Amino acid sequence: MIFTSIGLFLVAVIIFIKDYKTESTRWLAAICFFSGFGSLSTVFNATIRPYLEIQGASQETLKLIIFISTVLSHICHYITPYAVIIYGLSYSKLVKKNKKILYIILFIPSIICFLSFPMVNNSFKTPNELELYYKQLSVWCVPYILGGAFLVIYSYLKEKSYSIKKYKLLTASIVSPFLIYAAFANYALRSFGIDQTWNVYPLLFSIQFIGFIYFAYKYGIFGVRLKFHKYMFEFEDIVQLVSDSVLVLDENLNIIEVNNAFTKSFLIENREYKSFYDIMKCSKLIKCNNKLINLIDESKANNIVRMIEIIIDNKDDKKYFEVQTNPIILNKEYFGIVLLFKDITLYKKNLELFKQNQFELIEKERLLSLNQLIGGIAHNLKTPLMGSAGGIQIIKKDTTKIYEYIQTEYTDFEYVTKLMNEVSDWQNRISEYLIYMSDVITTVKGQVKEFEQSDEDNFSIKELTNKIKLFMSYEFKKNKCTLVEKIDISYDEIIKGSINSFLQVFNILLTNALEASEKNENRIITLGAYKENKEIIFYVKNFGNEIPTKVQKNIFKKMVTTKGSKGTGLGLYISKSIITGRFNGKISFETNDKETTFFIKIPLIKED
Repeated sequence: MIFTSIGLFLVAVIIFIKDYKTESTRWLAAICFFSGFGSLSTVFNATIRPYLEIQGASQETLKLIIFISTVLSHICHYITPYAVIIYGLSYSKLVKKNKKILYIILFIPSIICFLSFPMVNNSFKTPNELELYYKQLSVWCVPYILGGAFLVIYSYLKEKSYSIKKYKLLTASIVSPFLIYAAFANYALRSFGIDQTWNVYPLLFSIQFIGFIYFAYKYGIFGVRLKFHKYMFEFEDIVQLVSDSVLVLDENLNIIEVNNAFTKSFLIENREYKSFYDIMKCSKLIKCNNKLINLIDESKANNIVRMIEIIIDNKDDKKYFEVQTNPIILNKEYFGIVLLFKDITLYKKNLELFKQNQFELIEKERLLSLNQLIGGIAHNLKTPLMGSAGGIQIIKKDTTKIYEYIQTEYTDFEYVTKLMNEVSDWQNRISEYLIYMSDVITTVKGQVKEFEQSDEDNFSIKELTNKIKLFMSYEFKKNKCTLVEKIDISYDEIIKGSINSFLQVFNILLTNALEASEKNENRIITLGAYKENKEIIFYVKNFGNEIPTKVQKNIFKKMVTTKGSKGTGLGLYISKSIITGRFNGKISFETNDKETTFFIKIPLIKED
């Protein structure tokens, strides 16, 4: 019996340590622990006491041994049946409300026994006293133990999931026979004077212990893999409340669990499905069969979470789902996989709506910016046009004079050469004027053309700065402001994206800077750039008033402006949208009572 006691205590410790958070597991550990008390009581009474008597131990020592044996025996008889019924209730999840009250009520017979029965060792009782004692115990102990055993069997029978049913069968095979035998051998038969059946316990427990070790190693039961057992039971209840569609498969792609959301979203026929392939044949996922199988295989092979997007074509519209696979790995062994189907249709529609709204806002802001710059553009074109017209008149006049001199016999070659040089000089001027006008027209054309989402051209720092100066030159002259360049980076550095979109951002920032420094004597605006941590950082600095604290928190949001009725409240919002959405960058600012600086961070193009 000593080995039986040690074995029971060992099993109790293993079960408790491996899965102490699960209620049913704790009570199963309690059953093994208190059953060990009964075996240990027999060891004290039938082994240790006779040995000490032979050795001539004192009466005080023998009385202590008898007392320990008696206490252990009574604890086993009174507590173990209670632990069994509570284990059955928690394992089967038959009771979900008012559990504590029920547990207290069920403990009343144990308390009555402790208070009613005298603490007397069984070896000092007469046969009639023993029969009466066990008959009184059998009234509640036998129903408790048999009830717990049948609740374990009931839990297995009601289980619908194939994989979980397999684990519950193992549990029922180990626990139920042991409990049923205990009910008869420890209580029912002893109430009729049959007092030796419990002696079979060592053999029975040895078989049970070997079975426990084998199943714990092979499949997972009460021990190493109990967490999977526990989590699946909990998951079974919780998964039905999940709004996303959930499909749980075992290692062979047999169905463990399907929640209601999955059934409503994908299943066509209302019937029982056994495997993933059954679902594929009779569901809306049939067209995504290969995609999902490849996803599962990849996730299983690499033990990683994978994700893909699928489209389900309905009669009325399309449904978009994000599918995520989560392998179930316990102790480096693959048990199955969880597929989570998240409906992202609304997100897709909102995203398209957001893009459309963003597009309209950007177009609106660009048109407003162009209205502000139209005067500068006209001035920029007017000067070279007037110069070109004047030059053409001079060339015409000089050409006529040269022709007249050529027609006469007397020719002043020095004068003719002077006229020819003047004509050549004006030709060069007109050529420069035309190139300048061409650049202005090209820049304006880029700003006016329709905003294309697919615009992914590359441009250099040099191209950018040249166009900024060309586009903003008149505004700086008109406002009597100086633009200072501090480009601490190669002008040949390349940026990926639309230069026209980038120009729009700088047009907004520089225009804001001009307006912010309007009343400041130090009318200098700095345009700078430098490298830092694989990023290009641009900045626009002006000397002006600090941005109000209330505005700072919301400055990049819509309809936030410091210009009153003159502002649209869209400029910086659109600037942020362009930088983050088109260039994968960031925009920020620093402000104080002396200066305000806006920073733009753009990732560098990776070199091949």
